[in-house]
Amino acid sequence: MTVESHSVRFSPIGAFELKATYQKNMFLGMLSVVLLVAVIIGSIALIKVLTRTDAADAPLIVIKSIADLGPPPSVAKKTVQVRVSQEIAPPSFALPEAVPDEEVVEDFVVVSQEELAEITAPALGDGDGTGDIIIDIPMDDYIPRPDEFVPVEERPQPLKLVKPDYPPMAQKAGIEGTVWVQVLVGKDGNVMDAIIYTESGANAGFEEAAIEAAKKGKWKPAMQNKQPVIVWAAYEIKFTLH
Repeated sequence: MTVESHSVRFSPIGAFELKATYQKNMFLGMLSVVLLVAVIIGSIALIKVLTRTDAADAPLIVIKSIADLGPPPSVAKKTVQVRVSQEIAPPSFALPEAVPDEEVVEDFVVVSQEELAEITAPALGDGDGTGDIIIDIPMDDYIPRPDEFVPVEERPQPLKLVKPDYPPMAQKAGIEGTVWVQVLVGKDGNVMDAIIYTESGANAGFEEAAIEAAKKGKWKPAMQNKQPVIVWAAYEIKFTLH
């Protein structure tokens, strides 16, 4: 028996197809890059054309010296408008006339030391309305306003607060209320004045009764630098039937 052998030659697997695909992809990639660059350059050129200012329309300025530059805006002259409410007459004056020396009259006044002292330091008057300067405000007796803050080391303390009389009309009607009063406590602790700080809103006579009772109270005065001072103090008064 005779056995015949046949030799078969094989080419590399897919070599031809891969080479053809590579060339095609290479061509497409280069074409895409060229197109992208062309689009970018065209866009830049278009933007420059749209934003370009025509130089022919701009005025031509010729500078021959430094003076042509003009002053900076900060020192440039500005127009100031002045409105006058009424007409002002121009000043009138006359030129002095020359006279001979023998006709010149010398007119002057010699001021004494006493008159000079009165001019530099005017005397204080008694307040008769002649325009004299009067200083007659004892600071120790200064009375502050109710809303004025007075710095003190010790606030005034109540020693005796008089109970107010209940208004008859409110008592018959069974009305109750609360009133805050503000009293001016003097240096001796007595109440110099009393006002309503917060009303009751009932309109039943509580405010009048509270002020009358507050003026009869006794306080320990406020202290500042170990000295009594005049200040305002507020406290609450309740009108209840029980």
